[in-house]
Amino acid sequence: MERVAFLIEDTGQHITCLLNPETVVMTRTAGVASRQVSGGRLTGAGLADDPLMFTGGGRTELKLDLLFDVDLAPAHLTVRDVRQMTRAIWALAENSAEVERQFRPPLVMLLWGSAWSIPGIITEVAERFDRFATDGSPLRSWLRLTLVRVGTAADREGGEAWELQQRLPPVDLAAPPVGTLGIAGDGAPADPTTGAPTGATIDPAQLGLLSRRAFGTELLWKQLLHYNGVEDPLEVSGPLAVPPLGETP
Repeated sequence: MERVAFLIEDTGQHITCLLNPETVVMTRTAGVASRQVSGGRLTGAGLADDPLMFTGGGRTELKLDLLFDVDLAPAHLTVRDVRQMTRAIWALAENSAEVERQFRPPLVMLLWGSAWSIPGIITEVAERFDRFATDGSPLRSWLRLTLVRVGTAADREGGEAWELQQRLPPVDLAAPPVGTLGIAGDGAPADPTTGAPTGATIDPAQLGLLSRRAFGTELLWKQLLHYNGVEDPLEVSGPLAVPPLGETP
């Protein structure tokens, strides 16, 4: 597997990690805030929840844990202090880029094989050393960093959801169906031809499960509805015809 790398967009410099992370934590905070009045937060004794204001936008963060060790450094490098390898990542959280006469951390692109390509800013770096030389030089580092995504919506071209969609098998919307997907419902009559229940509607939260039953992935439910001429996800009734899959690009 290709190693995680950070591409600094302004300079074209690549910073390659020594080892890939074993885990990546990705979080999303929606663009909402508590409503405020001149005296503070708007609330009331009879309310179950604070009133919210929808501000748009939001915040997507990735947390990565990376390992660096002098014994794992490339043979052509002489490394006696693990900080020789981690200082470049620390620099990504410094105000080293100038934009419109203001200094800010540089914009970087997180690259990991063909699966991850996320633009963002490194907002936090923390480093724990747990092995030292006799002179006190740290030899091994566990480095944790936080990257905040900027500039690309998840479902727009270049976003994570868009990139993932490109690797899904295509659905042949013009081909005859290869199967039928029934939707169970309370007292729904069975189709006399297929035996599948008809007339029932499904909770939109279950659309991903329908897609998994049809294609083996939860991410193709839009194509399934389009193939069946369903324009409103709130009104999905069965049975649904299942189109064939093409070859993965």
